[in-house]
Amino acid sequence: MALTKAFTIENTVVTVNGRSIADWGMADPAYSDEPIDNKRNLLRGLGGNAVVLERSNPGRRATLNLRPGSADSAFLHGLFQSGATVTLTRTQIGATDGAIGTEGILTQEQGLTRVGHTQISDDVFVIEFNTWKSLRGGEI
Repeated sequence: MALTKAFTIENTVVTVNGRSIADWGMADPAYSDEPIDNKRNLLRGLGGNAVVLERSNPGRRATLNLRPGSADSAFLHGLFQSGATVTLTRTQIGATDGAIGTEGILTQEQGLTRVGHTQISDDVFVIEFNTWKSLRGGEI
């Protein structure tokens, strides 16, 4: 088994509308993405047969956890407030792994905590994309 060194925050390049995001917060993971809908559904009939319903584009949801008060947080907040269309890219340096999301919108600024004695929450932004292309494969 090979030791994978490529999947670190230092080797991850995320851009939103061309801006490289670097002010990651304390949450682990700082970035995640997941499908909005299933790619396909299997409908099974009582008689033993089934039908596959294929979705050409299941969409994708990306969540970014940023450092409060950072320039990157202010940038995403501005996109959220304006309702701008968003494009996101994610590239793993040293790996054949990445993604491009287009036709996106910021759907949420998640809840926050402030005025804590030991910790405050990250600024969390959720972006949903109509179109998502990804590549997976591991280290090169």
